[in-house]
Amino acid sequence: MPDDVWIPSVCRVCPNCCGLKVHRKDGVIVKIEGNPDNPHNNGRICAKGMAHLMTLYDPNRVTRPLRRTNPEKGVGVDPRWQEIGWDEALDMVASRIKPVLADDPRKLVVFQGTGEADWVTATIGAFAEVCGTPNWSQGGFSGAHVTAHYLNNGAMHTEVDWARCRLLILFGSQKGGIAGHDNMRSALGLAEARARGMKLVVIDPICSPIASKANQWLPIRPGTDGALALSMLHVLLNELKVWDGPFLSTQTNAAYLVGSDGHYVRDAATRKPLVWDEAVGAARPFDDPNVQRPALDREYRVAGIACSPAFRKLRDHIAGYNPERVSEITTLPAAAIRSLAQEFAETASIGSTMVMEGQTLPFRPVCAFPDSRGATAHRDGLWTGTAIELLNVVVGSVDVPGGVISTNTVGPGGQPRISASPDGLLVTGSPEPQSEKPYPPKVPRAPQTVHMGEIFPAGRGSAQVMMGLSLLRQPSILPYHPEVLIINFANVMMVGIPHVLAQALPTIPFVVFMGDKLNETAELADVFIPIRHVLERLDFPMNSMRGWVTGDHWYYTLRQPVVEPAAGVPHIAETFQNVAQRLGLLGKLNERLNDRLELKGQYRLSDALTHTCDDILDRRMKTMFGEGKGLPWFKEHGLVSIPRSLVERFPRAVWGPQPRPLPEGEGRPLRTLPRFPIYFEFLMQAGQQTGALAGELGLKLDLSCFQPLPLWTGCTAHTGDPGDHDLFAVNYKLAYHMTSVTHANPWLTEVSDRHSYAYRVMINPDTAFRKGINDGDVVLVESTAGTSVKAEAKVSQCIHPEVVGIASCLGHWARGLPVAKGKGPHFNTLVPYGWDHLDMVSGQVDLCARVKVRKA
Repeated sequence: MPDDVWIPSVCRVCPNCCGLKVHRKDGVIVKIEGNPDNPHNNGRICAKGMAHLMTLYDPNRVTRPLRRTNPEKGVGVDPRWQEIGWDEALDMVASRIKPVLADDPRKLVVFQGTGEADWVTATIGAFAEVCGTPNWSQGGFSGAHVTAHYLNNGAMHTEVDWARCRLLILFGSQKGGIAGHDNMRSALGLAEARARGMKLVVIDPICSPIASKANQWLPIRPGTDGALALSMLHVLLNELKVWDGPFLSTQTNAAYLVGSDGHYVRDAATRKPLVWDEAVGAARPFDDPNVQRPALDREYRVAGIACSPAFRKLRDHIAGYNPERVSEITTLPAAAIRSLAQEFAETASIGSTMVMEGQTLPFRPVCAFPDSRGATAHRDGLWTGTAIELLNVVVGSVDVPGGVISTNTVGPGGQPRISASPDGLLVTGSPEPQSEKPYPPKVPRAPQTVHMGEIFPAGRGSAQVMMGLSLLRQPSILPYHPEVLIINFANVMMVGIPHVLAQALPTIPFVVFMGDKLNETAELADVFIPIRHVLERLDFPMNSMRGWVTGDHWYYTLRQPVVEPAAGVPHIAETFQNVAQRLGLLGKLNERLNDRLELKGQYRLSDALTHTCDDILDRRMKTMFGEGKGLPWFKEHGLVSIPRSLVERFPRAVWGPQPRPLPEGEGRPLRTLPRFPIYFEFLMQAGQQTGALAGELGLKLDLSCFQPLPLWTGCTAHTGDPGDHDLFAVNYKLAYHMTSVTHANPWLTEVSDRHSYAYRVMINPDTAFRKGINDGDVVLVESTAGTSVKAEAKVSQCIHPEVVGIASCLGHWARGLPVAKGKGPHFNTLVPYGWDHLDMVSGQVDLCARVKVRKA
């Protein structure tokens, strides 16, 4: 390898970041910088990427398999690791899996952490599939915003049209502040947008770094963003009477007629929802090409049924969220709510157009940004995300210049990645199993998996959260108990709820952890399997097409090794291949990979061979780009970059509502883009089904969220008498850290050591004065769950008076992480746990915690 080489690669902390130039001296990496040719980051990389080489040379990195010799398990218990050989380790794993597969494959559980390459995700998923277990899941709990995206716009993520947006409202988000997906492009986009005059409003209990750069910071009570969005909708639709009528009539279900029972009024012959055509004074099926003027208001009678358009139902419903009432919920002044809604309406410039590439397109330069875990990690999380999305929908600022952009609604070559349901509503084309997509909803059934996703009709549970319920609180709810758990790189003890998982994990007889360090979760494992560092790995493509690609190009990047791997450490995909081979399942694994990687013809894997990573990725490249663009070509060039057409960037603006000869989607030709929902009829039946299932299972669940229109009922922390737990605890992201992955990095830890807030509990001066707390005092934060954390207080005006703020994923305790051990409080320790802390529609956990604070 040459000493200086461009490596279109990414670090482990993000699956979507950057191209790198790696400088080496005598085979050792001495510097990492960005690749200016990479369209994703234009040569700029974040602190996490620049510091990642420190984890490669970390003396605490483990490169030999280990087995536990201490049968006792628990937080702080020494596993007394013993080094073993690779064959012994893999034989041990296979020998524990084999009888489980013969008995009941569901007893095998596989977790995958975040930040993995898509082809590795496909490999691990294929491994679980050929083993016959449904217990495979990835990632952690991230709030319900991804589910809300899939439901409301069909994409995994959304993006701001930075070049043209004039008003951006961030709900609980640090977009543009080196946080979230696509962080370097977004940081540059925000900086340039602010320089040309775009107004930025941040709604957050904490004045984050991005809020400090905003034109306006609105400190809101935690968990009430949904109420604020609904109040803004009320001001728009009922007080100002501002909406984009043509957009709503033709590109949403706003005109669908709804009866007094809440269900669509349907055509007797076709069962399609009806709309009222004002041009002829009669009801017609929504997709009748002769419909001229779909009505959005008034009441009608169809076949003796009194009904009105869904849009009328929405307006009537949100009238209950007037700013005076919502001011009491959010603590924001009613005048501020009205002012923000009015500015949003005026800036939307409904009816305006602009010319791009010779085409006249709608121009809506406003964005209420919905891609936020902060706003949606609450019991009404899916409805909060939906209410924020509806602000864009009602003014027509979705997938048009100036507004919010769905990252991959239409893919390369103009191929739609969404389809239409029989009711004409959009169905996401994401690669996730249909059981994990919000619409059409699945019929709830008795759970068969530890994440109990079967219960949630429009989402899935998080395994590392739900296993506390399925294994501890209701152990009889599953018809089996897990016997083998494989965890790939996921430090579930840190990103989950530790006091629950510390009890749940030891109930599983055999736990395998695959990683590079002996973290908190590894300390509860029976076998430790080392993995290659990302700077030792070959992966393609690194940017996930589910939603990481934004901007003016499609691109597919290669990650290739810049140093030789640690002696004997295989690629993680090869580890799963080796286990599959020992189980006699390698042929089946290759068959499933052919389908999951969409390998074609001569490039399909043989069921009789062990294929190397190089071979698999070469076959995938050639399947995607042709014989001339295999692995050797990508090693030289690093990436493929394809300009995005106008229709791929702004599909709603270019296609509009008119029928067009689009490529075929799954199942049937797609001639118009499917409609956005503003009315969610399907949730009424889903709620009834969930209630019936809860009765069968003996569960008492709050099902008030199963309504056809968005609502806000509040978190458990907002209801009842909190007693002396008079504050809310919230967590926030430090821009230079990523979940629990980076805190053991000495360079990044040094930044935290010098950061005046990082390891401390933020508290408002008025609150601190009332409690007799001074800056620097050691305080005890106690939750209603009976748990507590201790840290120094940071008295600051940059936080809501009812809130204490704690940075995410601090407070490590593992022996194998000496750089991070004992630094800062661990927020998730404070999170209450139970069925009443779940969003029952999406299955996501409510992170709202009531606490009290006193001097320690």
